Amino acid sequence: MSAIIHWSLLFLGLILLGFSISLYLKTKKMLAKGVYGSAVVIENKLVRSTDEKGTSMMYQPVMEIKAGEKTYPFSPNFRSNPPQYKVGEKVPVIYEASEPQSARIVSYWGLHLGSIILMLFALPMLTIGTGYVLFKYGII
Repeated sequence: MSAIIHWSLLFLGLILLGFSISLYLKTKKMLAKGVYGSAVVIENKLVRSTDEKGTSMMYQPVMEIKAGEKTYPFSPNFRSNPPQYKVGEKVPVIYEASEPQSARIVSYWGLHLGSIILMLFALPMLTIGTGYVLFKYGII
């Protein structure tokens, strides 16, 4: 039974590592070929969420990106309290020329958070799974 668990950890770790590398390469490509611009914060939308601990109120920025003659709405997928940006503030963004709604905020966390989280889950699984396989077959 433990062999199944360890092999599963190794396999799942490899899959997560692959997704992490894929996401990193996609970000790297966007940085090389994307269009740099700025988004203007037009609103900090109040978002309420309720769970068993109570109600929490967070602010999600709503921005506008001007690409050519058109203006596109953009709302990053994060919330904070207090609001991270002030209304009227310009925020650096990068997006694909054909799809301004694909924008991402140009910051370390705005660009690499997804690949870092996947890597944080993949590495312990790979360590445990690889250690078991190496031990089982007498390599270490």
